[in-house]
Amino acid sequence: MKGFQTFNQFKNVLLFLSFLSLLYGSDLSSKIETTNCPKNYSCLTTFISPGSILYARELDLSVIWTDRPSAFDQVTVLADGNGKIFEVEVAEKVFYYRILWKGKEILVSRFDLDLSKSLRTLDIKKISLLKEPAPNAIILANLPKNLVFDVIENTNPLPKKLGYVKVKYEDQIGWVKRSSLSDDEFDIRFYQVSLETLAKPYTFVAREDNFKTELTIIGKEFVVTNCKIGELECSGTSRMGESSFGMPEEAVYFDLNLSDGNQYVCEMRRVDFVSELQRVILEEISEGELDPFINCSPREEATEQTEPEEVNEAE
Repeated sequence: MKGFQTFNQFKNVLLFLSFLSLLYGSDLSSKIETTNCPKNYSCLTTFISPGSILYARELDLSVIWTDRPSAFDQVTVLADGNGKIFEVEVAEKVFYYRILWKGKEILVSRFDLDLSKSLRTLDIKKISLLKEPAPNAIILANLPKNLVFDVIENTNPLPKKLGYVKVKYEDQIGWVKRSSLSDDEFDIRFYQVSLETLAKPYTFVAREDNFKTELTIIGKEFVVTNCKIGELECSGTSRMGESSFGMPEEAVYFDLNLSDGNQYVCEMRRVDFVSELQRVILEEISEGELDPFINCSPREEATEQTEPEEVNEAE
């Protein structure tokens, strides 16, 4: 009988712990998972960014892994005692970070990580720099709006807008709620504004060197008024879509037809427009000098390949 009572008590404890887990699960999920940091290292926790185009490599640099990190995977970045991240030169002037992923030490480009991102404080009532990534943590400072931060660490993948981000403000390092920060490093007046709305008041002259492309584009409806590739005139039409490289975002595609019959397609992403508008705000250029990055390539005509029909031989 005594053993039965002990079993029931143990069962009640398990039920209570399960209840606590359900009750506080959303809060616990926003905390950094613990990782055993190697001796003589300091470790930073972050995540693989979506839209990565550079693959993780083995430490011997000989083979690209078939089993490699995916978007939103948590990783540990290795640094020295002063927080300086360890880098390895994988090609001339190309450096990859040393990270721990699923117990393995591999190399990844910094552009594949949330640490490569910059964020801005949004225009909300109060933004606090906290000592710890917790809602009741000590407040180190109150932050002004529209302030740029580089990501030092984060408790959740940045696109999910959850948890906390570690940043440096003046001489203090602390944590800021992710929901208080914009999605990119650009001025908050561009935050969550569509590409079509942003571009509407402006005219852009976009140049691309590889094919010597030059386009004059009216932001309203992205009308191409001047089109030239090399010495040849062309005409262009636009269509909206999603970026084909980098972070997933809005993009506008320009289908170009040359006078010699050849066709090209050019892509301009939201970030390419906004980075130029940011330069106007900083008074680096005037509105008449907007020259966003453009990526062009020859259009490959899709050729339908049909399988040869099987001939049934008469018996």
